[in-house]
Amino acid sequence: MCMMSRKMMQNRFISGVISAALIGALIASGTLCYAKSITIEEFHSQLSIELSADVVVKETIRLKFDGSWNGIHRMIPIVERTPQGFAHRLRASVESVTDLQGAQLTYSSSRQDHSIDLKIYVPSAVDASRTVVIVYRLKNAIRFLEEHDELYWNVTGDEWPYPILKASATIDLPRELENLRINAFTGGYGSTDRNVEITLDGVMRKPDSVVAPAAEASPPPGAAHEIMVQAKVSMGIREGLTVAVAWNTGVLRHPTLWDQFLAWTVDNFASAGMMLIPVGVFCGLWRHWSNYGRDPKPGPVVVMYEPPEGLSPGEMGTLIDHWPDMRDITATIVGLAVRGIIRIRQTVSKSWTTSDKYSFELLKPSSEWTGISAFEKVLLGGLFGDSTATKKPNEKEIVTAVSTDDLDHTFYKKLPEIKNALFESLISKGYYQQRPDTVFNWYMTAGFVGGFVFVLVFSTVGPVFFGSLGLPPATTIVAIVCSILTGLITMGFAYGMPSRTKKGALVWDSIRGFEEFLSRVESHRLNSLPLTPELFEKYLPYAMALGIESKWAKAFEGIYTEPTQWYVGSNPTTTFHSTSFANDLSQMSSCTGSSMSSLPRSSGGSGFSSSGGGGGGFSGGGSGGGGGHGF
Repeated sequence: MCMMSRKMMQNRFISGVISAALIGALIASGTLCYAKSITIEEFHSQLSIELSADVVVKETIRLKFDGSWNGIHRMIPIVERTPQGFAHRLRASVESVTDLQGAQLTYSSSRQDHSIDLKIYVPSAVDASRTVVIVYRLKNAIRFLEEHDELYWNVTGDEWPYPILKASATIDLPRELENLRINAFTGGYGSTDRNVEITLDGVMRKPDSVVAPAAEASPPPGAAHEIMVQAKVSMGIREGLTVAVAWNTGVLRHPTLWDQFLAWTVDNFASAGMMLIPVGVFCGLWRHWSNYGRDPKPGPVVVMYEPPEGLSPGEMGTLIDHWPDMRDITATIVGLAVRGIIRIRQTVSKSWTTSDKYSFELLKPSSEWTGISAFEKVLLGGLFGDSTATKKPNEKEIVTAVSTDDLDHTFYKKLPEIKNALFESLISKGYYQQRPDTVFNWYMTAGFVGGFVFVLVFSTVGPVFFGSLGLPPATTIVAIVCSILTGLITMGFAYGMPSRTKKGALVWDSIRGFEEFLSRVESHRLNSLPLTPELFEKYLPYAMALGIESKWAKAFEGIYTEPTQWYVGSNPTTTFHSTSFANDLSQMSSCTGSSMSSLPRSSGGSGFSSSGGGGGGFSGGGSGGGGGHGF
């Protein structure tokens, strides 16, 4: 029993010793971890501005290492944001990394987000002070503004997780620079504190002061302007020193517009790529239009003395501009009246506030409709098939009649059917391969819907999506603008894509020649043509479809003097003139077209900046900054 008790006591003693040792080790380890730290005793940056606009930066950083360290990371930001939200990238090239005596230090360079990460190995960084000297060259660091050039530079950076006891900067500028303006800031990001001392060529200056050559003596020939900036306070964690220097423009070499364009394209490759989309769409649609949307090359205009065979006034008007206008329909009505199928009657309005009314009297039943096209049959059916018949006992030849009042708010339902019949007639004759309105609507819809959808997508998810890729905020705006432009370009090409076939183009040439005849019938070169009332009536509907009925009627002044049987005016006793008659028909066409296309009130449309910061500078943004940490 005694021996067992003695062994148990020994085991307890050993366990206690081991536990005490472990606790001591943990305490010691925690003490060492707590004691491990870095303090930046001094951070001095020397910036040399060259006439080429390059900036050579030499950073001398003295660090106090408490505990055991391998070295430091120096983060140098190389991407900043312009006021418009685009990226502006600095071209940085590291020239050397040494200690204070100039011995090369081992380092590696990598890209981290918008910064260059210099991982620098510092020998014997154990409870000691060591100095690291970094020299690098910057391009694009100078900002070329309209009124001045400017260097706005975060000297120390404000991302160090360590305090900076002493911070300073020296800026060497070519002596040709004049009207120097100097500013400096201390503190965290966005701070406007100016706890600094500034000297220019050995003379103390106030922050934001302007030094003009007329007021101060220039430095000795060959020497450079030297600006010294010294922080009067220590920097806490994530605080730093920022300097801003401006001078007269025109001395340093400015980049050309081409250089700026190339730099912007590289810095904002996503935005530049998206800007190519509208250009590519335009080029693609232009090529498609050249191959399929453009009519065959028109031939010379040869005067034609009659319309193309088998072409009605409505078909002619549609073939001219690819669209069946109300003028084309009313011209067809006049053509039917000339051929004795209907009669047009004008009724004087009883009130001066309303226009004259018109009625259309069907003189032949459908069984006697011979020599008219399918399109004209559909038009007659639309006029009289669903309208209220008005029998006139004293005029037995009238089958039925309809007035413009009857057409108000009802005839618009017939327009799609009439339009379809008109296009089917032109396609069956080989003048079109596809309906022009279908081609037009397809491109208009594709442009509008496509543009709207992409604008909606980019405006909702664009900021998050592009932000996750590290792209600047302006990328979303560019995407939206490019979507709108692409949609507008597609919609614009909708007007040019409807095309005639080769046969249709030849007929179009004939129409142009016939239009030339109708317009110049009274010229001396055409005086040999006999002008008769029959010729006037025969081609009057075509002149109306082409919008030149006044010219056509003027040529028959004094020839066409008897009132026609197919149009009854409101005052038949008035002296008849062909020009007045043409004006009456134009008024009839306008009034009838308005009635045909009128809709009920409830209806729709007719079918027919960079990391760093510290202060505001002169122009609101700057470069440099960053920070670092140990490892």
